[in-house]
Amino acid sequence: MKDLDTRMEDVTNLAEKIKKQYTTYNNYSNEQKLPFVYYNRVKLYNAAKSGRLAGGIAERTAQKWAKRLKEDKDWNILEKQTNKVNRKTSQLQEEHKVHLINFYDEHPQARVSDAVASLTEKFENFTLKNSSVQVFLKNECNLSFKRITRHPVARNNDFKLANRKAWVEEWSKTDMNFLENCVFIDESGFDINMRPPGGWSEKGTAAIVITPSTRAVSHTILGAISVNSVIAMELRNSQALKRIKIDNVGRKRKAPTDSSKRTRKGTVTGHYLQFIHKTLNEMDLFEEMKGYYLIMDNAPIHTANEISEMITERGYRCVYLPPYSPELNPIENFWSVVKNKELEPKSTSIQDL
Repeated sequence: MKDLDTRMEDVTNLAEKIKKQYTTYNNYSNEQKLPFVYYNRVKLYNAAKSGRLAGGIAERTAQKWAKRLKEDKDWNILEKQTNKVNRKTSQLQEEHKVHLINFYDEHPQARVSDAVASLTEKFENFTLKNSSVQVFLKNECNLSFKRITRHPVARNNDFKLANRKAWVEEWSKTDMNFLENCVFIDESGFDINMRPPGGWSEKGTAAIVITPSTRAVSHTILGAISVNSVIAMELRNSQALKRIKIDNVGRKRKAPTDSSKRTRKGTVTGHYLQFIHKTLNEMDLFEEMKGYYLIMDNAPIHTANEISEMITERGYRCVYLPPYSPELNPIENFWSVVKNKELEPKSTSIQDL
């Protein structure tokens, strides 16, 4: 019993320190409630003395606790005490929750004020403000505001969904296995102004990030990866910007160019064909990769007959994804990691990129 008394004194001392730091509204901690129960129900001290020994609990509060501990054997004093009996019923109930979830399913970019207007129109005598509804959206509806991901209308129409489903079912019947015998190929654009979409700054101020230029030349990187490694990478520079000259009547016309000078081009079928040839040369070095599937989307520069014929002649198999199905190509996740994790603020010049 003496050891227990000593331990309770230590807990009480801790409660005293907590009380000095947090005295607003008499919010008592569990480090105060536990000794109170010990002194009142085990040592059988009266409520006032138990409250004093437990770290300065107000006498009236101690009396309420002692009475309830005596009368209600199932009461858990460590639970947060709230005045649920006299609390006004919230205007936001389950029906409002369902309405808000459906509202944001249909209008994901709507503002909180739009949601309040919708609630006001739907439910009679609704008077809550934006701040209350915003808290309800976060805590009860499990909704949060985040960066949007844009999907074209054609991406998820009935025909495209059925086509995507049929593709998955068809290839699932073959020996194609993304984790064992596939190489994923695609291209992605990079420039020296690429930065993460978010940043920290003082409240009420914009998060400003200094970039090398206002407009940056985009560079395309062709890539081929497997589940185990990067097979091939190649950088392509974008097409040079053409100068525009304004004549006397305000019409735009192309400035004359020197035909002897070669202009840079974007990635075309010829470039992609060369990259596939390079990738196949790398794969030829590994006997276990013979017969692998080369997975790529159905972009026009990918679907030339020469490409599929060359892949087949070299002992590999060519597979085109259905339209609008980037989620079926794991290299998209690879590019996302590269852009969001590796580049960040590091690229300040073309050489860094």
